[in-house]
Amino acid sequence: MKLMHDGLKDFLLLEEYIESQKIGFISLEVPLPKWILNFSQSIKYSIGLQIRREYRHISMGLNALKFSDVDTIFIFELYNQHLLFVMPLFAIMALRGKEVLICLHGNQQFAMTNKIKFWGLLYLKAYLNLFKKLKVATFEVDDDVLPEKFRLPDTSKYIIPHPIISEAKPKFSPGERLPSNVPIKIGVVGMIRPDKPIAQVIEKLQEYIKSSEHQCELVIGTPFGQKPDYLDELNVTLYDTTTQEEYVQILTEIDILVIHYEKERYYYRTSGVISDAASCGCYIIASDYPVIKHQVNWPEKIGSTFSDFDEISPLIDEGIVHIREKGQDNHWLWREGRSAKAIAKILFPDNYKPENKVGRGVGE
Repeated sequence: MKLMHDGLKDFLLLEEYIESQKIGFISLEVPLPKWILNFSQSIKYSIGLQIRREYRHISMGLNALKFSDVDTIFIFELYNQHLLFVMPLFAIMALRGKEVLICLHGNQQFAMTNKIKFWGLLYLKAYLNLFKKLKVATFEVDDDVLPEKFRLPDTSKYIIPHPIISEAKPKFSPGERLPSNVPIKIGVVGMIRPDKPIAQVIEKLQEYIKSSEHQCELVIGTPFGQKPDYLDELNVTLYDTTTQEEYVQILTEIDILVIHYEKERYYYRTSGVISDAASCGCYIIASDYPVIKHQVNWPEKIGSTFSDFDEISPLIDEGIVHIREKGQDNHWLWREGRSAKAIAKILFPDNYKPENKVGRGVGE
């Protein structure tokens, strides 16, 4: 199955940790027929994009109707503005006794700044109130940090941690430490978009490296196909992260990841890059928003958050001390609470295999 975000693929392991219950998975990444692709590409891009997305949403709903031998249908990704026709199809499955579990990623955040997406959120809430078998899964923290009109019904949601990438592991085993003569690699990694501004972060990191008593190296990883030209003029090491393998390799090599997001886009939204980097053992320094703060502090502290760019330098100093003294020990503990095992316990407490039981779930 193709997913929009590779960092969510550990959800596909959930069925390994439950008994007497079957899960069917549906992704937004539905293959497009040639006629839809050709037609949507022959018209204005913004309109063609919406046509492709609408087709994919309706296809997800029709695919859901085909699941007759499952107990739960797990939906990956929905856009608020494309729910009109797909929600009735999901409701049919709920009426047939199937639990329809919709994985949300930023839907409430986007509704805060876009009227059409807000109406879509209200439409989703109406269905959640009407059909008790329709549920959503939101990440990290409850939505009580949002104004009431953007919150979802308490009885219709699960709060789960963002999953790890299980096959990507920290480079140091518990108890191992970075040799004292090896420079600390500080990284800025991910796609460079308006909601992920990095110019000011890079400037602060360059200032830090010049003035710090610690030996450090700045590393930037981004897909070269969309790399801004100005990065080539900087005195930094650049790595191409176009493929998933290249992306994970760079995250494994970096010791500290520094990342900043615009509040309007990430106040109530997880960061996939943070989850991926922490899975690889990176110490995280990131924007101080409720969801991201929870990502880097639960169930073990694996980083810090900042509200002002001037806080970055002292936080890097703290991070280096943490790395030298604790290595990546906390990251191994952090991973346990975010594994498919731990998430299965939250989503399916009545069908969780006793032999797979783990310590604690989110909020316990």
